[in-house]
Amino acid sequence: MTYKYITQATIDSGGKNIKSPEEFQEARIYNMEAVKNYNKRHKVHAAFNIWIIVQYVMLFFAVFILLAGQTHIDESISTKELNWRFAIGVVGYFAYLILVTWFVFVKHCRDRLVLCLVSLPAALISLVFFIFPVGNFAAGWYYQKTEDELSKELGYPSFPRLNVTTVNTNADNLSELTYDSIREKINRDHPHDGTFL
Repeated sequence: MTYKYITQATIDSGGKNIKSPEEFQEARIYNMEAVKNYNKRHKVHAAFNIWIIVQYVMLFFAVFILLAGQTHIDESISTKELNWRFAIGVVGYFAYLILVTWFVFVKHCRDRLVLCLVSLPAALISLVFFIFPVGNFAAGWYYQKTEDELSKELGYPSFPRLNVTTVNTNADNLSELTYDSIREKINRDHPHDGTFL
């Protein structure tokens, strides 16, 4: 949305002194949009992080189930082959945990190709875990799509709400307000003889 009275500099200053009904309406619309955009951005962040944590939980339980299933030794598979497959699974498990933790939570990488590549070692445990690279690619794509849409909005990335004032003064911003100008406004808007009740 385009605004006539509100700029990024106005938002960075934190407030606006309203002098007309049009400015008030625009500030009101901006504040509603800012709350909507803030909520949308944080919902996407939360969904992305939950998806990554769900992967950890799924991987832990799947490995636990696979290890529990290894107690029965199949006579048709040699011990050497079993140890080899187990070693590859362990390498894949720890490689996945280290890479995803490093790139997602430490480096805050949200690129869909990087997310796909760092989650590929999970497929060494079982081919079922190919769902992780595919899911991470989709999650990274949606995350980036949402960020690209919101980056065009005024107030990105934090979308702060605009503090609206209606001080009836010649001051251009809040830092120019003085005690005398506030007292003049009070005397003008609420005339009294200076005595208390």
